[in-house]
Amino acid sequence: MFKFKKEQKVFTIGNIKIGGQPGELPTVLVGSLFHEGHKIVKDKVRGRFDRKSAERLINVQEEMSERTGNPCMLDIVGETTEALIKYIDFVSEVTDIPFLVNGAEASVRVSASRYAVEVGLQDRVVYNSINYTLTE
Repeated sequence: MFKFKKEQKVFTIGNIKIGGQPGELPTVLVGSLFHEGHKIVKDKVRGRFDRKSAERLINVQEEMSERTGNPCMLDIVGETTEALIKYIDFVSEVTDIPFLVNGAEASVRVSASRYAVEVGLQDRVVYNSINYTLTE
């Protein structure tokens, strides 16, 4: 199996270990919630959504994680800081899995990440710096 020559690091996010040499740890499943066009989102600016459907999706991902032995995380996408904070609050209430803070604008991601730290979620949060709206 392929191995990196350089020593690889392992990081713990929440209760999930990521990184290391290929095959050292199981692949982490990352499901996306509240992304552009996601039918559970009712108002992407204010962060209104179908809570039952969102919880069901989270539960299905956790069940698949348990069945496969692959740990999981959530990619929480928000168009505005207000929306992203509401999504973070919801996710942190219904599950203890780690999550990525994602959005088209860096200012939205930064503000929501700061909020996550303020409410004590810093051990479970990852700032997603990949901007999915860029074409190059």
